[in-house]
Amino acid sequence: MQSTVQLFNTALARLGGEQFLPLTSPQEDNALGALCANVFPHVLDLSLQAHAWGFAMRTAVLAPVAGGRAGAGGFLRRYMLPADCVRPVALEPEVCGPPYAIRGSAEGTLLLCDENPAVLAYVTRTPDPKSWPAAFADALAWGLAAELAAARINDAQRQQYYMRMYREVLGEAAAQDMREAGPRPVPSAWNAARFGTACNLGSER
Repeated sequence: MQSTVQLFNTALARLGGEQFLPLTSPQEDNALGALCANVFPHVLDLSLQAHAWGFAMRTAVLAPVAGGRAGAGGFLRRYMLPADCVRPVALEPEVCGPPYAIRGSAEGTLLLCDENPAVLAYVTRTPDPKSWPAAFADALAWGLAAELAAARINDAQRQQYYMRMYREVLGEAAAQDMREAGPRPVPSAWNAARFGTACNLGSER
């Protein structure tokens, strides 16, 4: 997928409708383009949250939140999630990363844990179509078609069909991503002794 215009056109083709010219900016002075541009971030975030996509993985040292210790939930420290984080995956460097929890707060979305520093592997918001695998882009087009079927033509039956296709194709894309990533490393004996064989990689509370 080379551009969001191509993504929008693929979704619209599945609706049997209009097409944007390749060099146009769909959101400018065009109600349909504005609608596509408005629902696109929602579909993208939902799709990225569905799986730990290899093409969207990032690692960052988290910034501690002023005020010190967290206390709640038994965790000692609070960190701010990166602004581009759509799905926390694991604290590093341990393969079976330390436990953590995700909490909303007045400061923003926080990660609670005992680690200092806290290094998080996470799925980042990746809006550049050139970085998407073909299967992921295809799923996005189905998801966008589902949103447009509801918002533009108000067809619940077609929306359900497109949503079913979206989930099916997204699941196939996730399975392909896992195959391409290769086998997950076996946890070390030290990790098994510290965290147990069933590792708690985190939770949202």
